[in-house]
Amino acid sequence: MEITNKLIKHLENLAKIQLKEEEVEKIKRDMTNILEYMKMIDEVDVSKYDPMRSPLEESLRLREDVSKNSDAVEIMKQVPRIEDGLIRVSSISHNPSHAE
Repeated sequence: MEITNKLIKHLENLAKIQLKEEEVEKIKRDMTNILEYMKMIDEVDVSKYDPMRSPLEESLRLREDVSKNSDAVEIMKQVPRIEDGLIRVSSISHNPSHAE
């Protein structure tokens, strides 16, 4: 695949950016180098090697989900702020209209 000015302009449009002419030339060189490197990697014979396994393929060891009966009164004693029977938490927005 050849990296052309037309391709770079298309990528500029997709990324909603504007590049200077020297940036376009640098990106063309960099992308060409990356593609050349990928061709080199593609030429390596890996047929005698097993594919690498991902840890994500393994199943997770999960603990048993055990339900406990909790005393709501005891839980509410641990809460720093209660208003009208509800737990009050600090605002995470920086909107002054929601300030405490």
